[in-house]
This record gives sequence, structure tokens and C-alpha cells, in this order.
Amino acid sequence: MYSVLLSPSNQETYFFLSQKIYRELLVIFATCEVKYKGRAESKASESPRLIILKPDGTVIIHESVKREPLNWQPPGTQIDIINGYPLKIVAERKRPNEIIEIVLKEVFYITSSIVREGDFMIKGREIDVVNMVMQNPNLVEEGFHPFAREYKTPYGKVDLVGMDKNGNFVLVEVKRSKAQLSAVSQLYRYYLYVKEVKGEKVRGILMAPAITNHAEDLLRKLNLEFIKYDITNIIRLKD
Repeated sequence: MYSVLLSPSNQETYFFLSQKIYRELLVIFATCEVKYKGRAESKASESPRLIILKPDGTVIIHESVKREPLNWQPPGTQIDIINGYPLKIVAERKRPNEIIEIVLKEVFYITSSIVREGDFMIKGREIDVVNMVMQNPNLVEEGFHPFAREYKTPYGKVDLVGMDKNGNFVLVEVKRSKAQLSAVSQLYRYYLYVKEVKGEKVRGILMAPAITNHAEDLLRKLNLEFIKYDITNIIRLKD
């Protein structure tokens, strides 16, 4: 299922990569230079980096910081291993034409693995929270009665609408991450429209795991409300 090559020579690296490329997922930790030419040009000086070569032609080059790679090529890239010293990995895509040249100076290790696709399920989406509120209305407040999802307005769809125990029309907008000013503005547009159409008391509630200070200040000024939820509890209820 996997192989490991430690401190390989230039020739060992060449033969290993040549045998495994496009067949297995390859991870190379090496001191290298990276040159890019395409819609722009760049050159990364010699430094230890992590290089990932996937069977579908994806190439990813990582440094020690940040989530985003230093450089990358998408699936379908033509990957060639150029023998010589130093060894080179050339990754070329045609449309648009872009070439990454990785010059391997010293290889510390290479791993190859047979990685297969498994089932993938996302939990904690906004729709999951809305569904749980429909099943457990007290997540909003006691006496809340939801009756519609995806309530249409000219400014978009409100995630959830219902009535509170006092008969007030309630709009609930759900966010899966920290609520920003844009979320407050979105809810306020819905609030103004529904208040004008319904001609009755309307409440607007923003539900999110957290909210920025500026967003919370604006929420109060607009007479809107905020409910914090714990996504872990939502997932536990769903399961």
C-alpha cells in the first residue's frame, strides 16, 4: 500500500519516480528550486519544500506556512521526470500554457501510497442547522413555530420564517461561520421588505456560531437579534 525511500541518490530518485508516477500518490521532501512560466513568471530560490504528485496529474508545492501552496498545477497536467543532475520535475498544462519546473537539489525522502476515494459527507452546513431548527424550534426560543424554509423576497431567500409565542412574524437567517457585517445587511433587507408587506410586527434573528463586534453593534442599532449556536450540538442532534 505504500513505499518509503530515505535519502535516495539521484538515480534512485529517478527510477522510483518513473515507476510510480501516475500510478500512486507521491510525496517528496526535498531542497529544490521552483520556476514558473505562463501567464506570469516566478522563481523560488533553493529551499526545503514538500512536493505532492497525484495520479490525476495534480502537482502541489508547499512551504512551511500558509494553507495555500507556493505553486500548483491542476488535474490533467503532463508530468515528466527529467534525468540528470540535478533531477528535474516538469509539470506542463496546455490551456492556458503554464510550466512549473522543480529542480531537486537534495531529496530527504519520498513516499508513494495507493490512495483510494471513500465516502464523503459534510455536516454542519447551513441547511443542516435550518433542518434541526425545524425539528427542534426551541433552538431559536421557546414557543417558536417555524412554518417555511427558503422564504422568497426580491432580495433573496430567507432561510427560515415562523411565528413566536406572541404572534410576531420571525425571520431567521443562518450562517455556518462567524457572522460579518454583510450578514446583518442581508437580514435587514429581508426585515424591511417583510415588514412593509406584512404590515405587522416583524422580528429578524441572525443565527451563527459567533459574530464580529462591528456586526453585533449594527445588529443592535437596527433592532435585530442574534442567537449563538454550537455546531457540535447541532451535529449531535442530527445524529
